[in-house]
Amino acid sequence: MSVTVEHIKKEIRALSPEEVEKLLRDLQEEYAMTAPAEMNEATIEAEWDKEIARRVKDIEGGKVRLISGAELEQSIDALFAKRGIQRRA
Repeated sequence: MSVTVEHIKKEIRALSPEEVEKLLRDLQEEYAMTAPAEMNEATIEAEWDKEIARRVKDIEGGKVRLISGAELEQSIDALFAKRGIQRRA
């Protein structure tokens, strides 16, 4: 970190807990990332609904094959073994 950042951190440590809390709130308000207006909760839900429908269609259409947890574990073990990595003790 730069000398300036280290200096700022030192100054913050000298503040009271209340002052630190106010500073953090001010910084959060000023620099908080906000989602674009078009990305509200309803839009996000609608996008997830479309994605879920697409995945269900892929499964029902035979485009993808579901496997059990045991099959997944076997595949992972085989992949690790192929690369000479011991997965389990």
